[in-house]
Formats: sequence, C-alpha cells, structure tokens
Amino acid sequence: MPVISPSLRLVIQRTLPLTVGLFATMMVQLVDSIFIGRLGVDELAIHGITLPFQAAFIGVQVGLGVAATSLISQASGAQDSVRASNIATLSVVGGTIFIALLSVVLYLLKAPLLDAFLSGEASREHYVVLQSIFNRYWPFWLFSATSVAALYLVSCVFRANEDSKSTGKMFLYASLMNLVLDPILIFGLDLGIIGAALATSIGYLSCTLYMLLSSGKKHWFSPIGRALKAIHHAKQLAALTVTTTMNQALPSVSAFLCMVFVSSLGTDAIAFWSLLARIEGFLLVFTLALTMAVPPIIGRYLGQGEHSKINEMLATTSKFLLLFHFSAAVIVGFGSSLLIPLINNDPTIQGWFSTVLWVIPFSYGPLGLCMLVVSSFNALGKPKRALLVSVVRLFALYVPAIWVGTSTGDVVNTVICAATANVLAGGYAWLKLQQFSATPIAPITTEASTATQTTS
Repeated sequence: MPVISPSLRLVIQRTLPLTVGLFATMMVQLVDSIFIGRLGVDELAIHGITLPFQAAFIGVQVGLGVAATSLISQASGAQDSVRASNIATLSVVGGTIFIALLSVVLYLLKAPLLDAFLSGEASREHYVVLQSIFNRYWPFWLFSATSVAALYLVSCVFRANEDSKSTGKMFLYASLMNLVLDPILIFGLDLGIIGAALATSIGYLSCTLYMLLSSGKKHWFSPIGRALKAIHHAKQLAALTVTTTMNQALPSVSAFLCMVFVSSLGTDAIAFWSLLARIEGFLLVFTLALTMAVPPIIGRYLGQGEHSKINEMLATTSKFLLLFHFSAAVIVGFGSSLLIPLINNDPTIQGWFSTVLWVIPFSYGPLGLCMLVVSSFNALGKPKRALLVSVVRLFALYVPAIWVGTSTGDVVNTVICAATANVLAGGYAWLKLQQFSATPIAPITTEASTATQTTS
C-alpha cells in the first residue's frame, strides 16, 4: 500500500474543505445549464454567450478581492483596525458599485455584443428569435452577476479576518438556494431562462445580506462616510487593485475570443460549448481547491526556511493531481453513456459529447498542473513567471488551438485542438517548475509577498 507523504497529506487536508464549497458552486452552474438546456438549444446558446462576460466579472471581483484581502490582513496583523475596516468598506461598496456600473454599460451595449456572436450565422428569422431571448435574459443575468460579486467581495473581508468557515457555509447555502429555486422559477412559475438568473440573484443576495448583518458585532466594516474620507486608504486599494485586475483579465479576453470563434460554427456549437465549459469547471473543482490551499502552505514553509519541503510538496502534489484527473477521465469516459442523456436531449449535442468525453477529460490533468504551477509561482513571489505560464497557455496555445479547430468547421476537431493545447500547456508548466526546482529558493521580498495572483 503506497504511503502518502506528510506534505501531500497536509495538502489534501487543506484542500478537501475548500473542495466542498467549490463543488456546490460548480454543481449549481452545471445544473443551471442543464435546466436551461431543457428549454431549448436557443436558450442554451444565449446562456453560453454569457460565459466570456462571466469571466470578465470574475476577473474584476477576484482582482479587487485579492487586493482587499492582502491589505486587510496586513492591517489586522499590524493591529490597525481603522485601516482594515476602511478598506473592507471601500472594497465591498466600491467594488459592488463598479460592477453594477459595468453591468449598466454592458446592458447599453447589448445590440453590438449580440451581433459579435451571431451576426451572419443565423437566418433573419432565427436571429430575431435569439435576439428576443437575449434581450429578456441579459438584464436579469447582469443583475445576478452583480449579486454573485457582492457575496464574493463580502466573503473576502471574512477570509481576511481568518473566518473562512462562514465563507464556505454561505457559498454552500447560496448554491443550495439556487438549486432549489431553479426548477420552481424556470418551470413551476414558467419564467423560463429568466428564472435561472432570478434564482441566482435571490440565493446570493440573501447570503450577502446575512453576512453583512452577522458582521455588525465584529466591527470589520467602518461607516461609509468615514471610509470615503480615508483617501489614502482608497489610493492603496486602487493601486493594488489595478495590478491584480490586469492579471485577472487574461482569461476573460481568452474566453471572449474563443466564444467568437466557436460562434462561427452555429448556435448548436455555442450551446454545446456552454455545457462543456460547465463540465470542465465541475471536473476541475479539486484543482481549483488545490490552487487555493497550496499557497498558504508554501508561505508557511518559506517563513520557516524549509525550502526543500516546497519542492517535495510540489512534486508529490503534481503527481497526485495527474493521477487524480486520469482516474476521473476514465470514470467519465466509461460513464458517458449514462451522463450524456442527463446533460442534454438534443441529438446533435449528444453526438458530440459521445466523442469528446473520451478526449478532453484526459487533458485536464496537464491543465490542472498548469494551474497549480501558476498558483505556486505567485505564492513563491514570482508573479512574472506565473504570468508567463498563463500567457503561454492562453494566448500561445489555447486561443490559437480554438482558431485552428473552428477553421475546420467541426466541433469535435475544435475540442481535440483544445485538448492538445491543454496537454502542451501542462508540459510547458512542468518544464518551468523543474527549472525552478533546480535553483535555490531566495527569501521572498515584501514586494513579492503582496504580488497579485495571476489567474490560472
């Protein structure tokens, strides 16, 4: 029986609790897409168009959240409660307002945005149908995206004050509320695709309000008037947020370009890609949790000067990750005949899934390795290396692969190209990790310690 190393055991112990919360969120996103798919391919295609914009919203909220968490934790460590509470208020209020304004701008640009994905693809009659669905869904989806961002920003304040348990619970509760309300609103009240957005809004806004009310006695937030007068604190938050958000913008740009390429294959392809993206997120839950659990462990080893443990931990974790995803891919492949009917009932989409579920899940191991390497480089105070790995994965490999695949006019070819890009990205990340492991680890600097997390 293989013996699990102490470092790997520590990683797994830290990862599993995070996996539960992320699992609930990803499960709801997948179920959302499945419910919407029951309404029809057109509704699922419109839902799929929101994917790049969802990536953009996540980039903004994560960029602001990383900056706020860093500054609040530093202030709390220095016993500066005034600065910590001011930044907490500024990040939540300012961030929510910014995302709400971004939603307004995107709503006003709804016509050209829709044309970017559908112009020239559909007949005039079909275009009118899609436009009608989009115009009804778009404002409600934007509101739901703002609701999700609000909960995330409030949760960052809790995590910065070392309360991650409440954060996990609230995301779990929000996901469960969403899951319960989805069929009621979509089918029971016959709200259709709008019901999915309303279910998300109700679940996440309820949990946001609860977290804000529960934080009252903890004094983690300052009054809005006082926070607005703290100009120097606002400048600190803004300066760091600019950097973090720029790094987080990479996947949103990549997602937008890929969706534009995929949209050239038709609405069926958009609908399929939307479902595939949800399945990918679901299968990468454990990896996403790893990218959140590993950096604090690396930070502890750095602080203790135990640099050799970092290399050993990354090596064993990488191997475990590859084995985990290979096993998951085998299970998905053999279980695809049972899974596909649950995902969608369109014969064309089912036909594509019957092939690609034997292909792309096997590339998630290398993709997960790439994500882990990026997260580790950031934790080691090497944000430039992390950025390089991300840029290579997204813009030197993945986006060109999608372009090549869609140029053939075949969805399956596109997925094969995407899987190839994931494998190459994992190989590149492994090479960079080996090069780094071969060199002594220098003590982390103050500047590096506050470096932003480049998205994986």
